[in-house]
Amino acid sequence: MTLAAGIEKFNNECFPSMEGKFKELEKGQSPETLFITCSDSRIDPSLVTQTQPGELFVIRNAGNIVPKPGTGELSVEATILYAVDVLKVKRIVVCGHSHCGAVTGLMNLESLNELPEIKAWVAKSSEVLDRLDSADATLNQGISENVKLQLEHLLDYPSVASAVSENKLELEGWVYHFESGRVEFLD
Repeated sequence: MTLAAGIEKFNNECFPSMEGKFKELEKGQSPETLFITCSDSRIDPSLVTQTQPGELFVIRNAGNIVPKPGTGELSVEATILYAVDVLKVKRIVVCGHSHCGAVTGLMNLESLNELPEIKAWVAKSSEVLDRLDSADATLNQGISENVKLQLEHLLDYPSVASAVSENKLELEGWVYHFESGRVEFLD
């Protein structure tokens, strides 16, 4: 289906049945969850979570990376702070996924020498490499460690750490296996 055909179908079929919901959203948003996931086209946060418009506040980037605060990644930082400080979300989910190209690149950084911007971006998660047991670590282990690292980076944001310590915010790590539909919940 082309994008234009999709928009036409949305306008003719979907929107009329949800018009009340969209009128309600015109008054503002109050999502309970900030969902941080990869920009990979195989991941659809609303489909996986079966949520409706207005229920998820979403950050998407290659490798679901949460840079440490103050590193100049203002888009990600501003979105996190808006979600926590303004929207008062109750949960932040960092959702990695199987077959992640960003983590594949991270685990083989020299393969990205011809793509310096991508190499610099995924290198923001280079601590993952120190956590893996050996050079024989699997991609799935790297993906899980990457999610855990991003959760730790979230706690470097003072407003996130404060909300977590006050039991106003929960942090969750997920790995979505799109080939099976299974979601793995990390400790």
